[in-house]
Amino acid sequence: MNDDFYSKLKAINSIKEIAKNNIYSKLPKDWYILATDIKDSTIAIKEGKYKEVNMVGALTIISILNINKNIDLPYVFGGDGAFVIIPQSIYHEAKQSLLAIQKISKDAYSLDLRIASICIDEVCKNNKEVLISKLKVSKDYYQAIINGGGLELCDDLLKNSNNFLINDKIDENFQVDISGLECRWEAIPSPKDDTLSILIKSKNESYYENILSNIESIIGDNKKRHPILENALKLSFKDKDLNYESSIYSQNFFMKRLINLKLKMINVIGYILMKLNLKDWSTYKQRVLSTTDTEKFDDILRMVVSTSKEETQILEEYLEKEFQKNTLIYGIHKSDSALMTCLIFERHGRHIHFVDGSNGGYALAAKDFKNRVAI
Repeated sequence: MNDDFYSKLKAINSIKEIAKNNIYSKLPKDWYILATDIKDSTIAIKEGKYKEVNMVGALTIISILNINKNIDLPYVFGGDGAFVIIPQSIYHEAKQSLLAIQKISKDAYSLDLRIASICIDEVCKNNKEVLISKLKVSKDYYQAIINGGGLELCDDLLKNSNNFLINDKIDENFQVDISGLECRWEAIPSPKDDTLSILIKSKNESYYENILSNIESIIGDNKKRHPILENALKLSFKDKDLNYESSIYSQNFFMKRLINLKLKMINVIGYILMKLNLKDWSTYKQRVLSTTDTEKFDDILRMVVSTSKEETQILEEYLEKEFQKNTLIYGIHKSDSALMTCLIFERHGRHIHFVDGSNGGYALAAKDFKNRVAI
């Protein structure tokens, strides 16, 4: 068994190291890539369902991570979809989990979720690789770093081939576990003027270090460009916000109201405990910030950052100049706030917080990216 492969990987300490070939290891060929994507997500976002889209992406991840919490798994949240890479030991349960989330997505949000499974060996047969490392974000959180073109291939197979879609018969005795998924924060206003969701694909992988250095010179280091400030984190008591979570468990109006009431009571308790600075609650928001996935790499550089209007203009001018020089392709989406979807495994321990820009974020940045690819 090689279930501990990912947990044993040595971590890097800076996103700038993604250009170094020696940080990556090859995944075992008997592992699988599970790829998910919401069909017509751009249309859903135009209809105002950008938070629902984010929730489904997070659901696909938590449902698989909960199968066996002793196995450390690499995953990537992409806004309107996700990748999770798994060993053979949980393959059957993982497919059943995704089938269950596919149904929840349709029932709760009227969103069509595509789900696919591709073996690493199949990726290699298509002359691509899945090379993996991990970035230490904090002592409690490591972000998967993935290279080699394998995920791009899987994304294409998911969207353009029926050969790898998961169409297994649903096991009526299987119970999907989505415990830990939370969505209880208000939209988080930018610490500056804008919250940018950015996608960047370099034509030369060795050029990423240069790109990141130039971005840092324009908008500051990770701390200065972080899209969330601690004092901007506010628990929500609005039914509209809490409905995103309660809709997962029931579509009945009255049941959702009862669930929302329960969530409001939990938020009241959390608010009081944080306000009184009791024990571990005094640093709870700091722990949240230290486990956000604001910058990552999975064959493409993904970033959610905050910028002033002047910084936004200079950054856009820099990216466009590099695009015209044919060194990179980029996509960008501007909003005034960020959304956060949380996976809580231990209230005062292991957290994961997925961050995206409001009003479309990564999904609309991807549309902008594809428009430049077509040029």
